[in-house]
Amino acid sequence: MSYQVIARKYRPKRFADITAQEHITRTIQNSLRLGRVGHGYIFSGLRGVGKTTAARVFAKAVNCSRMIGDPDYLKEITEPCNECESCRDFEEGTSLNISEFDAASNNSVDDIRLLRDNVRYGPQKGRYRVYIIDEVHMLSTAAFNAFLKTLEEPPAHAIFIFATTELHKIPATISSRCQQFNFKRIPLEEIEGQLHSICEAEQIKVDNDALQLIGRKAQGSMRDAQSILDQVIAFAIEQEDDRTIHYEKVAELLNYIDDEQFFEVTDAAAENDPKKMLDVARFVIENGYDEQDFLEKLIEHLRNFLVVYNLRSTRLIERPEQVKERYQRDASRFDSSIIMQMTDLLLQAQKELKFQFEYQFRFELVLLKLIGIVHPVGSLSSTEGEGETPEKKKPLIKN
Repeated sequence: MSYQVIARKYRPKRFADITAQEHITRTIQNSLRLGRVGHGYIFSGLRGVGKTTAARVFAKAVNCSRMIGDPDYLKEITEPCNECESCRDFEEGTSLNISEFDAASNNSVDDIRLLRDNVRYGPQKGRYRVYIIDEVHMLSTAAFNAFLKTLEEPPAHAIFIFATTELHKIPATISSRCQQFNFKRIPLEEIEGQLHSICEAEQIKVDNDALQLIGRKAQGSMRDAQSILDQVIAFAIEQEDDRTIHYEKVAELLNYIDDEQFFEVTDAAAENDPKKMLDVARFVIENGYDEQDFLEKLIEHLRNFLVVYNLRSTRLIERPEQVKERYQRDASRFDSSIIMQMTDLLLQAQKELKFQFEYQFRFELVLLKLIGIVHPVGSLSSTEGEGETPEKKKPLIKN
């Protein structure tokens, strides 16, 4: 049997297994208990947060024989049983009551007319025919218009579930006829917990810091995190008898720049040390890291200082505890206005670097300008160079 990737192998089969979307699963389960199932739904949100998965579980639930025939089970459990003939057909991909369409490749008016013609036919088994349309925002204007009448007056047996990552592209005439559910970005802790469970099931030992790094790389997408984990397993485990994944291996695979380099930048700025700053620039360039990516992560680094400075807490910083402690310790060295000036410089530099040549020089110049913000020219008195200790103006860094 061919290998099944983690994202498919551990795809949720029940509402309870869908991570961090309780506000949606609870609403759907309540509608099933009360018999208030609508005919049109829009599931929107970031990629890989469970939109299509929730649609598939919903489609399975409305036709589950046990939920239809057992009122107590419907009221108390409200989950597809995964044992009846309808649920088994769905899992095996042979159910004729559930149809999935990819609007990215079937976006013409003719495709929608064909779908509209098929909607007239009722289900062979169960109560509903469910149509799941992925990336619905890719439909053409003519295709949306062709769908309006069917969506306004659908057959009693039809349910339409539209999934999209770009809700704003769906015409108001369509969205106003549907119930809208916005899927949240999955918190880092939830992603880490799910990855840890998967590793336990796969009998793999993994460092907590490594899981956190994978979760941060996924940026709130569970599917991305699972795909990265698949890649990490293939890279880090060379022998079957040593199924252990360490942080260093994950950082190497993901080409991740360690937090230490960003602290080197802020240390160099605080200490007025151009040599240290240029050493960081050389490290980035010689190791083949992308300058734009480095600046983006450096902006996040400065953002973490602002969080500590304003909240007096590290609870909103997604880093290991020892790194959080360093943020707490180093935040007192900078004034918040200085941090914001540094951030503005980096944001502007990101835009300009896209269209400039001589990347190395301009990248080094940007980092050196950070020192200029913290230690502006003219901050020393005129006595400098006369053998006297210079009397500095009021510092912009807190000691």
